Amino acid sequence: MSPNPYHILGVPSNASAAEIKAAYKRLALRYHPDKNPGNGQAEERFKQVNEAYQVLSNPRRKAAFDLQRQYEQQQRQAQAYSVPRYHHTRPPAGFRERSYHQRPQRRSRFSRRDVQIVAGVVLLVILLVWGLKLGWESVAARRAKEDAALAVQQQRWQAAEAAYSAVLEYRQEEPEARLRRAEIRHGHLHDAEGAALDYSVLVQQAEVPKPAWHAARGKCYLQLKQYQEALRDFNRALQLDPTLTAVYHDRAITHLQLEDNWQAAVNDLTRFLTHPPGRQTLQAEALLHRAYAFYRLEQWGQALQDTRQALAQDPGNARGYYLQALIARAQHDGPRSCALLAKAAQLGFTMAAEEKARYCS
Repeated sequence: MSPNPYHILGVPSNASAAEIKAAYKRLALRYHPDKNPGNGQAEERFKQVNEAYQVLSNPRRKAAFDLQRQYEQQQRQAQAYSVPRYHHTRPPAGFRERSYHQRPQRRSRFSRRDVQIVAGVVLLVILLVWGLKLGWESVAARRAKEDAALAVQQQRWQAAEAAYSAVLEYRQEEPEARLRRAEIRHGHLHDAEGAALDYSVLVQQAEVPKPAWHAARGKCYLQLKQYQEALRDFNRALQLDPTLTAVYHDRAITHLQLEDNWQAAVNDLTRFLTHPPGRQTLQAEALLHRAYAFYRLEQWGQALQDTRQALAQDPGNARGYYLQALIARAQHDGPRSCALLAKAAQLGFTMAAEEKARYCS
C-alpha cells in the first residue's frame, strides 16, 4: 500500500490548500538536512514530506489519489461483506450520520410588553382578592351588628358582647361597636377591665375624645381600685365638661379611697348634691360620704347634720347610725355611741357589732 500523504503531513482529507501548505512548511523546517546533519531518519522523513506535498499540492495528482483511496476503501468494504457473518449487519454509517453538530440554544427573553402583561395580571388578581375580602367583611360585619342589636333587645348580654366582638374583628376602627361593647361589659357583665380597655382604644383613636369616655373609664378604674388612674380620668372629664354632675360624686369617692384630700371630697360632694339625681338612695349615700369626710376633718356638726339628712331619706341605712356612733365617740359621749352601735348592729352591720363588743362591754 502506498504511503498516505495526508497521514505524512498530519492533515485531514478535507484540509484546504492553505492548511496543507502550512503543515508542509512546518515539517520541512523540522526535518531539513541542514538542521539535522548526519541524521538519516530525518533525511528520509524530509523526502517523504516533499513527496506528500508534491501529491497534495497538485490538484490532478490529489484528485487521482483521493479517487484511488475511495476505490480501495470500497473494495475493503465489499470484501468484508462477502463474509457470511456480516450479511445481516447494518451497513456502516455515512458521513452525515456520524457527524453530530451541537445546536445553539436560544435563551428565552421577556420583552417589556410581556413584563407589563404579567404585572397587570398579578395586580388584577390582587385587586380581585382584596375586593372579595372587603365585600365579605362588610357583609359579616353587618350581620354581626344585626345579631348584637337583637341580643341587646332580648337582654342576652353575653351574646351581645360576642356579636360586637365579631364586628370589631372585621372592623377594628368601629367606634359605635366598641362603645356598645364597653357599656355592656361595664354595666351588665361586670367586666371593668375589659371595659377600660375598650374606652382606652376609643380615647386613643378619637381626635377629640368625649368627656363621657374619660368618665366611664374612670369608673372602671375605680372598680379596679386603680385610684390614681381613676382620678386622672375624672379630672380630664370635668376639664372638658364641668356640667357632668355625676363625675363629681365619683371623684369624691376616689379622694375618700386615696385618703389624700378630704376637703376636695367635701367640695365635690357638695357640688354633686347641688344638683342631685332623682334617686333618694344615691342622695343618702352622697350625704353619708360627705359626713365621713367632715368626720375626718373633725367638723362634727356638719358631719352629724349630713347623717341626719341621710337617715331621714333612708331610715334603714345602718352605716348612718354607725357614723353617728363614731361622731358621738369623738365627742366623748360613750353611752350614745354604744346605743347607736347597737342599732347599726341590729340592722346587720357587722363592723358595728364588733366595735360594740369591743367598746361597750
